[in-house]
Amino acid sequence: MGAGAVAEEERVEENRDIEADVWFHVQELIMRLRKVAIAFAVASIIVPLIPVSIAPYVPLLTVFTKYFINSVVPSTIDVLGYHVEVRLIQTSPFAGLSLLIKTALLMGLLVVSPLLAYELYAFIKPALYPHEDRFVRTLGPIAVGLFMFGALIAFKVILPLGYAISFVTSVVLVGDKLVAFADVNNILQTSILVIVGVGLLYETPVLLYGAVRAGLVSPNILSGDKGRMVLLGLLALGAVISPDGTGLGMLVLTLPLFAALKLAVWFGAKSRKSGEALAGTGLQP
Repeated sequence: MGAGAVAEEERVEENRDIEADVWFHVQELIMRLRKVAIAFAVASIIVPLIPVSIAPYVPLLTVFTKYFINSVVPSTIDVLGYHVEVRLIQTSPFAGLSLLIKTALLMGLLVVSPLLAYELYAFIKPALYPHEDRFVRTLGPIAVGLFMFGALIAFKVILPLGYAISFVTSVVLVGDKLVAFADVNNILQTSILVIVGVGLLYETPVLLYGAVRAGLVSPNILSGDKGRMVLLGLLALGAVISPDGTGLGMLVLTLPLFAALKLAVWFGAKSRKSGEALAGTGLQP
């Protein structure tokens, strides 16, 4: 057998090993995601049925749904001395059932999200060097905190403010009362999308920190004209995400995020300088 044939056979064998290794990791990821999916299904059924009150029986699902809707939708609005009553309506016979199912899925997702984060971390952990593992374990809680902060801003400020302003523009006269009607299913669906969207948007400082630290992005990305362009882009995105048309929700969303991005760039540049200084001494960062 010639040297060329031997080299070709070695290449074929190496490709087979690579394919087998990739397939092994794919199977491992599928197994971990299957575990999360099973936990999500179980949590979506069991957790909503947990009793808050035994006699009479009041499930957690009912309490959570009322709390969620009442937190983002004001019951009344006072505008220029006029009292506006907000009434939630259902636009289809199965709207109530759809509302409960969506809320149950949301509760299941909230319960299973720590397991999802752990399984993803456990999947990538064997491929990380020790310093990379420390980096991930440090940024992980920060990323979770930023997501929760963004979701909290959306839940407590952006959505109530946005809905209050949008209801004012859709007031009708019913008898001697000013009333604004709102589809409860649409409220829930929009609220979930806005909360998750704002939470994910607040993950960008973590990504920017990592990019600056790795030297992929210049520390001057938010300085001068570039910074103004980024701020304008965030304002435009905030105008799309925020449900009100006044710009107040946009500012509440954008200004804290831009400040977090500035801090991420500063810490990223500082961390990169520290790493370069350690590398110059021959020590591992």
